[in-house]
Amino acid sequence: MAGILPLTILLALYAVSEIISRKTHALVNTVLTISVFALLGFWTHLLPKDLFTNSGVEAFGMAIVGIMLTTLGTTINLAELKRQAKVVLIAIGGALGACALIVLVASLLNRQNYGIVGAPIFAGGNAATLVLLAALKEANLPLLATYALAVLTFQNFIGIPVASAALKKEAQRLLTSGELTVAAASGEPGTTPSRKPLQLPAQFNTPVFCLAKLGAVASLSYGTSLLLHGKINYLVICFVFGILFYQLGFLDDDMLNKTGSHGLITFLVTVVILGSLANTTPQMVISVLGPLLVCLLVGTIGLILTAGLLSKLTHTSFPLTIALGMTCTFGFPTTMLLAQEVAASTGQTPAERGALEQYLLPKMLTAGLVTVTLVSVFFAGFAINYLH
Repeated sequence: MAGILPLTILLALYAVSEIISRKTHALVNTVLTISVFALLGFWTHLLPKDLFTNSGVEAFGMAIVGIMLTTLGTTINLAELKRQAKVVLIAIGGALGACALIVLVASLLNRQNYGIVGAPIFAGGNAATLVLLAALKEANLPLLATYALAVLTFQNFIGIPVASAALKKEAQRLLTSGELTVAAASGEPGTTPSRKPLQLPAQFNTPVFCLAKLGAVASLSYGTSLLLHGKINYLVICFVFGILFYQLGFLDDDMLNKTGSHGLITFLVTVVILGSLANTTPQMVISVLGPLLVCLLVGTIGLILTAGLLSKLTHTSFPLTIALGMTCTFGFPTTMLLAQEVAASTGQTPAERGALEQYLLPKMLTAGLVTVTLVSVFFAGFAINYLH
């Protein structure tokens, strides 16, 4: 099959899946939809098993993954995290509580590998999945790769309803208690950013030069991983170096959008995540359903229990603590959509709706950013050392 035909098929499947995700407000996410399409196509022989390979995307996409993880590092604004310290603590604590209970229950059930794979993905989704799938492919563990994709694609179905209900309860509490005006009015004055040590002149911010800078940092990360003899995963180093070189000014924020390549690179990385589906059988999918349900249920229970403790420690309402913790199961843009939709549906006047959004949105965005980047990547990089 000529390369352009399988590439077009993948692009078409991705486009339809993206539309469905937008129509359902990300409840049925892009990865879930394209996974279902691909599996049905492979099982009915409508799609060839070598679709991903012949498209030319698989090999190129793997090279792009490092750039994507480096870009994620540039989304970490340390100054903003400091201002939202309480939110950061709740988000990290909730995700770690969920992970701990997942690993504990998996160990008690003699399914340690399922806990090691499921916990980081429950705590953050795509970024952790990229790290884990690379390790699972190298270790030749296709069943666990199928399980990883299942956790990634279905965690939305428990995370979004729980977070939405918690946010609505918090919004109603704010309106009835009279705290909303005070909470919405609090804020920090903006400051003019100073020039950073490695910041280059504006003429070097062309799209291609930005991509070259991302590639240089990803390459440095790969070299560093080799020097460490692979003890720290290459993709984890990409993320850490992304944070470092963003703080030093060598990398800018929102670089992929500035280069106009965000959509293409997201497509390539998604295809990399789905690469193992060609060899996934119906029996494999059925065999991971039990561990999947246990992971999602136990992770949610662990997060809610941890939220109860964190609520008391941080003097934050229990519903808001749950909502901030559950952002680990969906991340951006669902964090934004939920805050906006809850504010719009709960507020009785434009002023109330605006105040609710101003209060909820920054917290949800910060919590989602922390869980799907910091927590999941570091935990995934740590966890893969215990796969067997």
